[in-house]
Amino acid sequence: MKETFTAAENDDTVMMRQVERKKQMHLKKMTSLFKAADESGDGILDREEFCMVMDEPDVRNWLAAMELNVHDPHILFDLLDEGDHHITAIGLVQGVSRLKGSAKSTDMVQLRNDEIG
Repeated sequence: MKETFTAAENDDTVMMRQVERKKQMHLKKMTSLFKAADESGDGILDREEFCMVMDEPDVRNWLAAMELNVHDPHILFDLLDEGDHHITAIGLVQGVSRLKGSAKSTDMVQLRNDEIG
């Protein structure tokens, strides 16, 4: 019995390390994307900067490989924008993470409800 619990704890530790590594890799990738998209160098992405980089096929394919399909960059911008008409680096990191996760369908329902209501 004790061996079973020890094995389970070890599995949990390995799993937590893997999750942390994935988070760090996501942060690194999204930061690189943000820097490439921020042509003005002002530390924020406006709609034009964002949509320009999202229109590049290599960027779309790269994001699709990370389970984020960009069908319409304007809709994605609206999902990531917190109402101030720009996206910060942390907003991009957190927003993409949220859209890739289990909340993805909830966000789409909310967007549809906002458009209807």
